[in-house]
Amino acid sequence: MPTKKSVFNPALEPLTQPLPEAIAAPVGRMIARHSYMEWLLGQVMYSLLEISIKQGRAVVQRPQPRQYVASIQGLCAFQKIDCKFDFDELTQRVEAADRIRDALVHSVYMRDVNVRGDRIHLVHGSWARPAHIDVIKTGEWPETPVLDRAWLGESRKVVEDAVKRAEALLVTIDTLLRQLHELRRSNRKFDRRQR
Repeated sequence: MPTKKSVFNPALEPLTQPLPEAIAAPVGRMIARHSYMEWLLGQVMYSLLEISIKQGRAVVQRPQPRQYVASIQGLCAFQKIDCKFDFDELTQRVEAADRIRDALVHSVYMRDVNVRGDRIHLVHGSWARPAHIDVIKTGEWPETPVLDRAWLGESRKVVEDAVKRAEALLVTIDTLLRQLHELRRSNRKFDRRQR
């Protein structure tokens, strides 16, 4: 999301009616795809921890992307798995997707009363502001993007890129774990029960 400031527009008022279908559908799809990405990341974690999905969902919460990657790398080292995966790219894409999802679910959808049609703005609605964002000066509010086709398309691409990286990580870890389990089964040196 842009970090530049825009002058507060007094003509913006909260949208009290349901979102127009042209906006609600892509917003809903992005939120659903982000949830799927989180599910994928959870599967990777549960597989490396060698616990069931039910156990994982009960006790493991997804940490922030950088802590998540550190955990996955630590679990791979513990399992003695040499995982050649671009974790920096995964971190960047998941962080970007998280920002989009957070903006969509924690913002106020507003309309400009001076403009005809369905021009909807996304205004930061959370009272808790991240520490790295400057205090708003008088007459300025955070950037209020218009939820038009271009912004929605760009945001959808960000979320889809993160989903693709999470899917690739799941396939990579699944393949490596299958190889490890086969090695444990077929080579006594790797069988943990023999020690």
